[in-house]
Amino acid sequence: MIYFLRNVYICSCALILILGNTSISFPSELINWEKKTSITVKNGDLTVLFRDNSTSPKILSGIQSLFNIKDASDYDAYDPDTEGASAGMNFEHIISGHKSPYNKFTPRQGKYDLFHLPDRNSVILIRNRKDSPWDVSSTLTYEVANPHYIDVEFRCKAHNAELFGKRRYAIFFFANYMNDVKEVPLNFLGVEYAGGEEKWIAAEAPKGHPDWNSGGTYRYINAEPLEYDMDMNFRLNSWSYDYPRFTKPFYYGHAAHDMVFILMFNKTFTQDDQIRFSLFKFKVPKHPRPAWDFQYVINKVEEEKEYGFKGRLVWKRFVSAQDCLGEYEKWRSEIAVSEN
Repeated sequence: MIYFLRNVYICSCALILILGNTSISFPSELINWEKKTSITVKNGDLTVLFRDNSTSPKILSGIQSLFNIKDASDYDAYDPDTEGASAGMNFEHIISGHKSPYNKFTPRQGKYDLFHLPDRNSVILIRNRKDSPWDVSSTLTYEVANPHYIDVEFRCKAHNAELFGKRRYAIFFFANYMNDVKEVPLNFLGVEYAGGEEKWIAAEAPKGHPDWNSGGTYRYINAEPLEYDMDMNFRLNSWSYDYPRFTKPFYYGHAAHDMVFILMFNKTFTQDDQIRFSLFKFKVPKHPRPAWDFQYVINKVEEEKEYGFKGRLVWKRFVSAQDCLGEYEKWRSEIAVSEN
């Protein structure tokens, strides 16, 4: 079982982990959890190496390597160039709409402690608010699930809303630096223009926007663009294409060795928050190694309010676009049952 932050408040016996001036309750078992710099989890077809933040940015936190032993045993999903290039579900940026020295790479700095959970298939990264210049505490939990899934939950609290400026939104940016792929675009169900019919879209992140820098971001069909100040100093992840827009919260990428990388989420756009998809091509065309990224956005930060999302990563043999949709629909049915 994964010990999600949202569940621990109801534990009858809890260890209080002090995050600055704010206490968050964790299960009493935390005292027995194994704190590690790296953890390898094998379950089903997957072998996954997780890392903490102790040597970041030389070695990045999150998923260091991902292998499907059944379908492509010698092919790491993530970029093998260097340890620093190999990163999956890496918490890379927190960004707001105003100029700040903290808009770039701050989650890669400071402690992000890694624990092996008692079920042996799950790990959790825990960040204290004092280790974030944005004064944000967070947890990122991963469960390697049979046969080829990694289930993810991110939870966070902002303890000082004023740090996010007058616009008050916060972009939490997560990076996936891929190994060689068969096709660079992100594929999702969406519309190409207002009033258009839903269809499969191969999004290539073309040039055109004045803040384009080797890629761009796609938003949900009902979402508005995020505005930012004229002197904002990190724009490449803030703007988004007007169209196409996605209609369901998942995308897939067709990787080399006929593998497929699918990421899906439990939300699209609400009053509180939203998911956005990002594609960056810093190594393309020299190497067919895009960054298939995503963003979790809090639309207007409220102090001490808990936010977060659930997701599932799928790493298996590619079958078809319809099969990718089937994986999403299956997962949505599963979490709908668990949340009722």
